[in-house]
Amino acid sequence: KQWYQRRVAITAGIYKLLEKYNNVSEVEHKTYDATYLRRFEITELPRYLVLSIKRFTENRFFVEKNPTIVNFPVSFDMAEYIDPVVSDKYSSTEYNLLANICHDGKATDGTYSVHLNLTSAGLWFDVQDLHVTKLQPQMITLSESYIQIYERGDVSTYKQQENKME
Repeated sequence: KQWYQRRVAITAGIYKLLEKYNNVSEVEHKTYDATYLRRFEITELPRYLVLSIKRFTENRFFVEKNPTIVNFPVSFDMAEYIDPVVSDKYSSTEYNLLANICHDGKATDGTYSVHLNLTSAGLWFDVQDLHVTKLQPQMITLSESYIQIYERGDVSTYKQQENKME
């Protein structure tokens, strides 16, 4: 069989990854002398949420790239991952994707590109070095995301510009 017929795409959902921070799920944490169970909790919602997906691992001999495709939405609500007392402090707990930084290629020699959302026009662009091309929104979720930058919905730059114009 050809190599491309044997290749299986491994996927993970961003919601599954965020469950780590719901203050309910326990994560095993090992040190050199003991093993602990830890829980994580989000206590405040930042204006910008930066998610870094661990793509590279390094050991004494080589660097490996994790090719797992992380399924992610262009917008999502953080309400289910935070305490209701925390969510009451904010008029919106929804986050919208502003930028998606991707790595294509092997771990040792690949290229980086960024998908940028021009929210005022509702357009997406793929930027790689000096090359800028228009991008279909459906193509964003098919990339090997490395870093994602979300903006909280109630402080959107576009919404602030609209309010100044009125």
